[in-house]
This record gives sequence, structure tokens and C-alpha cells, in this order.
Amino acid sequence: MKLWMFTAAFLMILFAGLALRIPQLADRPMHHDEANQAYRFGTLLENGTYRYDADDHHGPTLYYLTLPIAWVTGAQTFAETTETTYRMLPVLFGMLLILCIPMLRKGIGATAVVAAALLTAVSPAMAYYSRFYIQEILLTFFTFITIAAGWRSLQTGSRTWAVVCGLSAGLMFATKETAVIAYAAMAGAGLLCAGWSRKLHLPLKNMLIAAACAAGIAGVLYSSFFTNPSGPLESILAFKGYLARGTGINTDHVHPWNFYLKMLTHYRFDGGPVWGETLIFGLGLGGCVFILLNRIPVKCDPGLARFLVFYTLLLTAVYSTISYKTPWCMLSFLHGWILLAGIGVASMLERCEKRRILKGLVVVLFLAASIRTGQLAKRTVGPYAADYRNPYVYAHTMPDFRNLVQRINDLEAVSAKGKNLYIQVIADSDEIWPLPFYLRQFPNVGYWLDADSLPTEPHPDIIVSSADVEMDPHQYCSEFYGLRPDTLLAVHIDSELWNAFMETRK
Repeated sequence: MKLWMFTAAFLMILFAGLALRIPQLADRPMHHDEANQAYRFGTLLENGTYRYDADDHHGPTLYYLTLPIAWVTGAQTFAETTETTYRMLPVLFGMLLILCIPMLRKGIGATAVVAAALLTAVSPAMAYYSRFYIQEILLTFFTFITIAAGWRSLQTGSRTWAVVCGLSAGLMFATKETAVIAYAAMAGAGLLCAGWSRKLHLPLKNMLIAAACAAGIAGVLYSSFFTNPSGPLESILAFKGYLARGTGINTDHVHPWNFYLKMLTHYRFDGGPVWGETLIFGLGLGGCVFILLNRIPVKCDPGLARFLVFYTLLLTAVYSTISYKTPWCMLSFLHGWILLAGIGVASMLERCEKRRILKGLVVVLFLAASIRTGQLAKRTVGPYAADYRNPYVYAHTMPDFRNLVQRINDLEAVSAKGKNLYIQVIADSDEIWPLPFYLRQFPNVGYWLDADSLPTEPHPDIIVSSADVEMDPHQYCSEFYGLRPDTLLAVHIDSELWNAFMETRK
């Protein structure tokens, strides 16, 4: 492929990626995980402090890397941040993931790189979670850089690439402790490749350099730049909890082994549209066949290709075996399937090299299928972005929750207290998120687990509670809003405040 064709194709792919990731970034209500992560970032932004917490918050890279975005947008406090402030970070890394695929151009060939970049851009899952403020797209990016840099170091003996590989591997762990699953898949794939070729080449010096860099960057970040010396050890001790949840203990996220397989092939729920990454998975399986039969293009490194096969299959198998499953966990092995799909496309075109009409037909069919996948991705991030029938929408905040937030803002607008309204929240911890994010501009908010522990003074202007909490109808007017498909929240509004609000509606 000529350079100008490669460049032009890549620019169009980048445009397609941006078109699926940037528009209406703040329209979808915050998922409770997003809001929880944003709340923790607010502490870092305002106080300049971060301390590792293994309880569902994972590593520190998400928070530290959000700081430059907050500074650029002028946000100095948590109250000044917006949904866009946070979601710009996964957008950035989602685009970087596309942009960095040419790192493997000498390993899988230009055609495979272009095909993989296009599939990364239009994949519904990749597009959706590139707009989602959690660690997963960062983990996927650092995983890819680790593999690409490691391969380049192995090929050239470069210590510079060994450093890049090590830093990326360390950032994987500093992003999410479960990076060890990808480490294990990489090690297993390496051993299988060595057994296949009956050669074992271990560049020990470069491996030690990479390991030192990985441990160094992870240690610096988990220790909060040496202000929390116990952080690195805590990140290792956290595996006790992750192992328990991985076997289905103390978690509601237990799903059957084929949970991810259904999402890769065919998913339809409650009369909604059919979702899937069928194009990617099908071409990826084809890529596996071409690679294992050694029918790949001459510009494709057989060793790297076999590594990608073993790595992707191992990672998919491990995640499918683990009882704990959430949709975003599939991103790392999904990107492996995307790279294999790129090799599959390149291999098919290579087989058709002397049959131009057939080659043209393959290109047209691939582009048509990619456009269809892109249209599905547009649905995924657009009208179905918070629809429970979307497989990537997992225990998500319902759009109706925005009406609750709007009601509080309307009440604030008619109250003489303004933002200083006194708001009480009475609910279990799993029922309040993402409310703390949306109440970030109200300084007088208190949280309680049950009504019996409420203080009698001062009198609250608004009470947000679980649906089963009842208030005196003479003192409060009550409304109900959906938080999640199985959860309602009640808003109890002081009668005088309610009357003042209704006067504005006459």
C-alpha cells in the first residue's frame, strides 16, 4: 500500500472515530461507576491528594490523567467540572488506540493495520466505552502499547522500546490491578509460540529493564508520588478481594461462561435491536485460521501473528471462565480479535492478488460491513446510550433520573436560599450514585442510611430517599423517579417550597 493511500485511509478512519466519540458527549446520564470515579477525582483536584482504595476504584492513572483536562477547561473545583470534563479522557485514549495501531505496521502489514484501525473506530463496544469514564479503555490502550513495544524491542534489541514496553506494562497495572490477567495471557502466549517454533529467545537485559520500569512507574503512582508508601503493597493485597469476586463471592455480577460470546456474536433483549461484534469476531476467527495454517501475507511476521492468536484466545478463555463479568471487561480481548481480524482481511486480499475483480469485491464487502457496524455503533452511543436493551448499558442510570436532577435545579431557582438549599439523602450506598455527582454544586447536602438517624434540625428543604421512605404529606409533596430499571427514588419537597415552585408554573 502506497504511503499516500495509507495516510488518506487513516485520516478518514480517524474522522469516523471522532464522529462516534465526540458528539453529545454529556447527553447520557452518568453511570454510578463514572460518578463514583469523578467524585474521587474531585478530591484530587481540590485537595491535591490521592490515596489508593482497592474497593472498586482500581488504580490511580484515571485520576492523575484527568488533571490536565480539568486544568485546560479551567475547572478548579469538583463543582466546576462537567460530564464532558471526565469523558474527554476516554475519548482521548480511544482515539490514541486507533492512532497507535501503525506501531505494528512492520509486524502485520499496512493492509492489516488499516483494517484493524477501521474496526477499532467503528466497533460498538470500543465507541461506547471510549465515552465512559472508567479505566477500561485506558487499560486496553496500555495493553496494546505493551505488546507493540515489546515486539519491536524483541525484533530490534532496542532498549528504548524495552523501556516503553515496561512503562506501558506498569501503567496497565497502575490503571487496573486485573492487568495481571493480561500479563498471564502474554506469558502463556509467549510459551506457546516458543513451543510452536521450538525456539526460546529471552533477551534478559531488556526484560530486566522493562520489569524495572514497570515496577517503578506502578510504585510511584500507587504510592501517590511517595506520599503513601503502603499503596503499592495494598494494590497487591487487593487481589484477595478480586479473587473472591472472580469466583462469584460477594458480587451480583455473576454470569454464565458464554456471556461475552453472546455479546461478540448475537445479542437481543426484550424486543430491542440485534447487537454484536459479528464482523470483528468472524474476521478474527478467519485470521486465526490463516495464521495457524501459515497462509498470511509475506509482510506479516508469523511469530507476532501466532502470539496474537494465542494471547487473544487465552485472554478470552480466562475472562469467560471467571464468574464475575461486566461488559467493559471484554475490551482487552476484543482488541485482540480486532488485530486478528485485520490480519484476516489482509490474508484474504493476498489470496485474491491475481484476481482483481474478486479482490475488489472483498474490499467492497468489507467496507459495506464496516459501515453497517458503524451504524450500529452510532445507535449504541446515540439513541440507545442509556437503554437497558443495549448490552453495553449495564446497571445504568435511567434517563428519568435527569428529571429528578432538573426538579432540584428548578426548586433551587425559585428558593431564596439558591444553591444553599438543605438537602437530605436517605438511601443505601448502592442507591445514591450518581446523585453525589449531580449535587456537587450544593454545599448543604447530607447522607444517611435510614430515616431513624436523621437530625431533627434544621428542617430540610428537599429529601431524596428510597421509594419506601414515607414523609408527612402535610409537610412534603412527594414525587418518584427512576434511578435504574429496578430502583426508584423519591423526592420529598417542603410544602412551602413546592407552592413557590407551582406559582412559577401558572
